[in-house]
Amino acid sequence: MELRLAGGRVLIAYRLNRSFAWNAAHPPRLPPRPRQVPPATVNLFDRTLEGPVGIAAGPLPNAKWIAAYARLGYGLLTYSTVRSREHPASRAPNLAFCRLGDPTTIEPTPRRLDPAAVTLAYSFGLPSATPDVWRADVKRARAALGPKQLLVVSVVGTPAPDGDGEQLAADYAACARWAAEAGADVVEVHLSAPDTAAERAQMVYEDVALSTHIVQRVRRAVGLKPVVAKVGAARSPRALHDLATATARWLDGFTLINGLQRRLVNPDGAPALTGPGRELAGVSGAAVWEHGRVQVAELCAWRKAGAWDRVVFAVGGITTVERARASLESGANAALVATAALVDPLLAARFRGARVAAEVARRPRR
Repeated sequence: MELRLAGGRVLIAYRLNRSFAWNAAHPPRLPPRPRQVPPATVNLFDRTLEGPVGIAAGPLPNAKWIAAYARLGYGLLTYSTVRSREHPASRAPNLAFCRLGDPTTIEPTPRRLDPAAVTLAYSFGLPSATPDVWRADVKRARAALGPKQLLVVSVVGTPAPDGDGEQLAADYAACARWAAEAGADVVEVHLSAPDTAAERAQMVYEDVALSTHIVQRVRRAVGLKPVVAKVGAARSPRALHDLATATARWLDGFTLINGLQRRLVNPDGAPALTGPGRELAGVSGAAVWEHGRVQVAELCAWRKAGAWDRVVFAVGGITTVERARASLESGANAALVATAALVDPLLAARFRGARVAAEVARRPRR
């Protein structure tokens, strides 16, 4: 996708017609760090961070990408989901502009990108390098960050043929331990992944007992290292409440929501993706905002009522400074972007500038 910056410069953030492997090896040449990025510090996990806006799992597949974004004012950067074994990405296309619906329809790349309106469909298949490769790369990613930035590493379990919940939980725990040892400041347990052992199609987070067992095993594996669970859109407020209540004991926080799952079709109605396991695609960006906003607000309201005391990371449709601010005002401890990282790389710096300007405007005049 092509972005036009001030002065007529063109930025290619992600080439839609290239494979995931090619894009991972060619991080974007982002704008230089703004000369003045005003402070907008926030305290998380006994650390002072340079800002409350971060990048969620997805846009940053390796240390090269993390280093490219690290200078742009983001307080948290998430190393995209890793596994206990090598796993190839789904074949291209992996990313496309779309119009949310059921099914969701692919749309042509717009001539001018409006971050407030961009919605993307994604189908990567949770690719991962081998553990020895990504563990070494996580160390490089941590070295690329400053003392006021957090490196979050997202991990997912890989089910074995005929494996059960115990095998899956053990696999999650192994990945989490390796991530912690490699330098992750925070381990994110990616529960918004398919539960292949379930009788009906569902995600891991939709099975409360399995999710609880997984996060319990991860907690034992990483000790005092902060652990957050990433979940998708809940079927009901009660489902979200039950999941959070059951898992909170073992967690330091929650990340939500991980987009929406929809069938993806071309304008003529034919399936847009081919290959096993690609019946559904994820949808992120502007069209997801309302879904994420409501569930983040619900979780923060229950926390305020005393149900639990855990960090909440908002994600889902946060493609503008105004939406990042709204997420924080609803009670979220940080606002994480995914689509916006590709279509508006300077969002964190602009958020910090707007926040400082608002604080100055509120000061009484003498």
